[in-house]
Amino acid sequence: MTITPKKIKRMAVYGRFIQILLLLLVFGSCNFGTPDYKLNVIIGEGVTGTPQAGEHTYKDLADVNFEYTGIDPRHTVEVFLNTIRQRSSGNFTMYTDVILLTRLVDIRGSWKMVMQQTDPSETFEFDITLNGAGLTSGTFSDSRGYNGLWTAENGIITISYTDWSGYVLNGSVFEMSGIFAVDGEDKGGWNAGRL
Repeated sequence: MTITPKKIKRMAVYGRFIQILLLLLVFGSCNFGTPDYKLNVIIGEGVTGTPQAGEHTYKDLADVNFEYTGIDPRHTVEVFLNTIRQRSSGNFTMYTDVILLTRLVDIRGSWKMVMQQTDPSETFEFDITLNGAGLTSGTFSDSRGYNGLWTAENGIITISYTDWSGYVLNGSVFEMSGIFAVDGEDKGGWNAGRL
């Protein structure tokens, strides 16, 4: 088979046509302009709210509002935006793909407790273990041998000692911190970190 100048010209035209076709395919698959980001919402058991569960698409820099509550209104809800813990309502700006996970706050388990008395200044540190059949109440014991009852409703926790002369701790379920009183008189603050 002989290659003539006419065949070379025809092959060059076909080659150029294939190049143009490949460029169109590449550029046709590109998303020019404002990029889209995915919001994947996972709603835990016992939680309701918006955005609803599933995958949602938002434009770059779109503001997203979220609000979740417990089906049982006594329960406290926490939200994780790509593993960063948030309260149950708020907003954020889309500039990357986001996974939003909601769930009920479960404070049962072991905590490192720090109590700071203001007058006279004194710090108590000990471990405390909260037990219970549900998320709203139960019993507790601490590493010093003291015991009592706890409740966690509507975002407020109350820890009441039954055998440590009138000590009662009140505070936030979400933050696990607050104030404590002895026989009804405020004496200082407390905070607890998960062990």
